[in-house]
Amino acid sequence: MKRIEKLGLFLYLLVLFSCATSGINKNQFNLYGLDEETNLGNQLAQEVLSEYQKQGKIYNDQKALEYINQLGHSLVSYAPEQHFQYQFYLIKTPEVNAFALPGGHIFVFTGLINYCQNEAELAGVMAHEIGHVVARHGTERLSAMQAADLVGRIILSGLSQKVDPEIAKLAIDITATGAFLAYSRENEREADDIGARVMYQAGYHPEALVSFFSQLGQEAGKMSKFEVFLSTHPDPQNRQQRVNDLIQTLGSTESLKWDSKEFQALKARVATIKYPEEEAK
Repeated sequence: MKRIEKLGLFLYLLVLFSCATSGINKNQFNLYGLDEETNLGNQLAQEVLSEYQKQGKIYNDQKALEYINQLGHSLVSYAPEQHFQYQFYLIKTPEVNAFALPGGHIFVFTGLINYCQNEAELAGVMAHEIGHVVARHGTERLSAMQAADLVGRIILSGLSQKVDPEIAKLAIDITATGAFLAYSRENEREADDIGARVMYQAGYHPEALVSFFSQLGQEAGKMSKFEVFLSTHPDPQNRQQRVNDLIQTLGSTESLKWDSKEFQALKARVATIKYPEEEAK
């Protein structure tokens, strides 16, 4: 019994203090190497695309795809680290959202394009998602969950004769969920910081990210199409202030870009999409 407890403690400390050295936050805990993250991202992207394909939600408009990839790769070229080959996808849905998978797969919803007032706002959201990839938040959060699960298994094996297994399992679940939520808020702040800097370097006014958060905060709770974005990108008001503070440290913003005729043409194109879920209402 004591041997199990000592082994459990050793494994716990080993997992807790073993950190990857690649990524913006050099002390981040990550069980995945870069090649493993790339392979994981490729697999997840194929599964996500397959599901969206079944739902008829892949937006294959060639001009729209060319635009989103040109904008995305332009932003990526200013990212502080270049570990992955980025791919950008358009998903046909009225939901206002975008998300990133490990390894550089970024999904942009047509509802987001329709909601953004200008190109700089869209660039801001995409730069934010690029920030998640750069900082490797996907595998960082997955690593935290896996570590919590490992610790839980150690606890169960070491305490099974002393503690009700159901109580021990409940403690494990709480620990895992707590770690996940804590990383989520920290990740969002870091992605905002990276995204605002990428925007600035790429020639876009980072104030657009602030205006996007401001508008989003006003819309919170009003329409279902914002629910997913707000659940995965929490606390827009406080993030708005944080980005505002960061802008003050970046330098002159006088010549930075807000909009383009290409974006407005894309927005007009997307506005003509007929969504089955809206027509059914």
